[in-house]
Amino acid sequence: MAKKDKKKKENEEPPESEVQEEVLVATTDLEPEPPEVQYTDTSYTSASFESLPPVIEEPKPKKKKGKKKAEEAVEEVVKKTSSELFQWSEESLPLEEQVQKVEEEQLVVKKKGKKKGKKEKEEIPDFEKPKNWKKMNKKERENWLLQRIEEWRAEKEAEKQAILAGAKEKRAALARERAELMAKDHAEQDIRRDILAKTCTLFHKYEREKFQLGRQKQLDEEWQQYLKCDGLPDPRVVTQMNTYIHVWKESGNCDDDELDRRCQEALPMLEMLEEFVANSRQYTALQAANYNEVRLDLRHQLSEAIQCASFTLLRDLENRLKWDSIKLAMYEREFKGLRLNLWVAVPLPTRKPKPAEPEMEPVELCFPSINVGVKLPKTIDGSRVCVRAARSMIDLLSESSRSFHLAGEMPNRYEDLFIFNVKEHVETHKLKKEQDEIRTKFYKEIREKIKEVEAFLKANPYTKNEKEKDELDNLNMAEPPFLPDPRTYIGEQNELAFAKYLKSCNTRTRKGEVHLRKYRICSGVLNLDLLITPPQPKRIQGGINLSTLELPKQLRPMKYQVQYRSPSPPPPGVTRTPEEIEAEMKKVEMQYEKLALVSIDLSEDVMWSEPPVICQWQEARKLWTSNYVNDYKFNEDKLTVQFRTGVLWPIGIAVLRYGNLPYQGWDIRPDSNSKGVTISVTGACVSVTFVCIGNSVRLKWIANATTPALKEHFDKPYSVKKMVQIMREAACDFFPDFDGHNHVEGSCPKEWVSERHNYHAMAFLSRAYNFQWSRWNAAAGSRNIIIQFREAVDRKREAKFHLLRVTPQRAVVLKCIELSPEFNMDAIVGFPFYPDLFTLNMSYGSVDARRTTFNMKFRLVETVFDMLQELKLCSYS
Repeated sequence: MAKKDKKKKENEEPPESEVQEEVLVATTDLEPEPPEVQYTDTSYTSASFESLPPVIEEPKPKKKKGKKKAEEAVEEVVKKTSSELFQWSEESLPLEEQVQKVEEEQLVVKKKGKKKGKKEKEEIPDFEKPKNWKKMNKKERENWLLQRIEEWRAEKEAEKQAILAGAKEKRAALARERAELMAKDHAEQDIRRDILAKTCTLFHKYEREKFQLGRQKQLDEEWQQYLKCDGLPDPRVVTQMNTYIHVWKESGNCDDDELDRRCQEALPMLEMLEEFVANSRQYTALQAANYNEVRLDLRHQLSEAIQCASFTLLRDLENRLKWDSIKLAMYEREFKGLRLNLWVAVPLPTRKPKPAEPEMEPVELCFPSINVGVKLPKTIDGSRVCVRAARSMIDLLSESSRSFHLAGEMPNRYEDLFIFNVKEHVETHKLKKEQDEIRTKFYKEIREKIKEVEAFLKANPYTKNEKEKDELDNLNMAEPPFLPDPRTYIGEQNELAFAKYLKSCNTRTRKGEVHLRKYRICSGVLNLDLLITPPQPKRIQGGINLSTLELPKQLRPMKYQVQYRSPSPPPPGVTRTPEEIEAEMKKVEMQYEKLALVSIDLSEDVMWSEPPVICQWQEARKLWTSNYVNDYKFNEDKLTVQFRTGVLWPIGIAVLRYGNLPYQGWDIRPDSNSKGVTISVTGACVSVTFVCIGNSVRLKWIANATTPALKEHFDKPYSVKKMVQIMREAACDFFPDFDGHNHVEGSCPKEWVSERHNYHAMAFLSRAYNFQWSRWNAAAGSRNIIIQFREAVDRKREAKFHLLRVTPQRAVVLKCIELSPEFNMDAIVGFPFYPDLFTLNMSYGSVDARRTTFNMKFRLVETVFDMLQELKLCSYS
């Protein structure tokens, strides 16, 4: 009894901060006044819970002016507990249902002796009022609002349950989809093991036959060289070449006659070695390295021979040069691949200077044999100058530059498509297994948490536990972290790897340096040198010539180097007077007088589609630079360039390598005049047409050419590598390297293994099908090649073009066509699975197309295949 009084006293005098308002419950006339409610620390007592309606806390009334908003009206209805809202009568609901109904709408009463945070208010939306809202009285409106709130809560609960059910169904559907996709992948891989493996074996067989043909041809040529007995080494035999170069080095002096003989001998050898290095795949790695080493040694020795011959000529001016006057001596001779000119102002005995020396006139020289003119600055004494002008038709300098070679070999360059798919299939299966383990672990943890929350809810059935219920719903709807599709992920990783490879190939260049992966030196190298004349032999009595010996025996350049930078333009908004402009121009002209003026007539053997870049060779750094070139002028009509320079170093004329890329279109079709294949490519500047016949390729036509270059090569058979070399030297480069994407805007790199395999299939089908470019290819991504194709066996009845989609996994014919307004990758209805284009033809093609395909000779197939690999049509159109 004492405890009860004490507890009652505590209930009557709580702390000031926790004093609760008295809550009165209205009663009807039919019911007696309820007794006082007894509280415990956790819940109502069983007696009071069974016999009384719940206690509802009535908020303090607040006076508001004006009309109440819809939210305030709903809140007022929810909190209203007077007898106007609830009429306890016989028609009312049972007591337990009343308690449950009102309990959902009441505020939670704070428990005695404990502090709790405020419960967040339920956000109830604004309901659309019925049409008879104005006719309803206050009670009817309140009843309608209560009913609408209950309906809204029921809808919300139904939505939640639907979301829970949908989440479970979605997870199950995704799991089934992944399983079906992997089963489909396994089935397709079984087909690849059957027919794609056979296709790759057939392709390898044709490549081996091509290599055997090349080796047999090389053996025949070795035998023919042996039968000549001309005393020259065979470039195919590395030991003979090493002996030849060693004897050449030990031979000593080299005059112009010796240089002529060496040019006649070395240039054909050098050309042959260039082709060996280009076709290095048919040799072992050691053989290819030996050929390249011999080639570089031969180039270096030829360059040294030119320098040695020039020195020998200048050592004996009296006997070897032509004297136009007592003051001037000249030399001019044309060698194979080289034109050499010398101009020497012979120094006369010194005389007593005049009181007033006249102003020196600048030396102006013209070398018609190499189409070069030069005007020396006045600062150079024209009475003692020696100028050498030599034009070499081959570039003996660029290859020693760090930006000349491809920085790294293309990964998976020769990997066949079947091996590529086997590796991807294994990686896909492995990645899917790892993802399944991640999902299994995640769902296991979720199930354990759900069990814990459900156990807590069962242990506390008389509390609301809203937080735990929300947590349970969130757990039921929880999803594992995003895991990408394995095939898509592997494709993205391949794209990143190729982007990394391209980045590694992009060599950094200094300011003014010419990037030789982007530019190419054409029309040879021009050596325009200011030299010091070596000491000449002097006759003495007795027929003896006395000569001063200088070591080392090499040319000595005259000291001349002027650095000039053009003035920067005035800042924006600054206006200069005519006097200031004229003064600035005079200042620039005075500076220009200190520079040498060089004019060059460009050769018509090169296509000058854009203004070339004039550069000079920095021997110490082994690079081409344009830092000393000023006042550059290009005359497109006369094909001349003029510039001023502060140094007279070797001059190169650089042109943009890929000025014709990306391609504007291309076409492959059977040649109507022969048993060959015609390949037409439309570039940005010119269009070219090749015809592949047997194991050779012929240049048939060039449209929109700016010069008559390459006309001498029309209809002449060349190997593919030789054709590439000829066209590159003429600045008509349609053959991008693997790093060409760094220098071509608008290219669309494809998965190289798939692209290369597709070129081989197109080469097999080139006598039976007509292939063309598609405008949808560029935006199709790296894993999709989109081209147009149609059968071309019956030339009288040509079929319509269809769109072909080729991926590393399959080849399909698409629903849409080239003229469709939107692109769609869906295949035509009922189209079966084909691993590649070649197997597609075996079932999809007509009987004539299949017969023509298998009648293709390996020589023609491999020639077309090599051309397509060099052109890379799918990656640049």
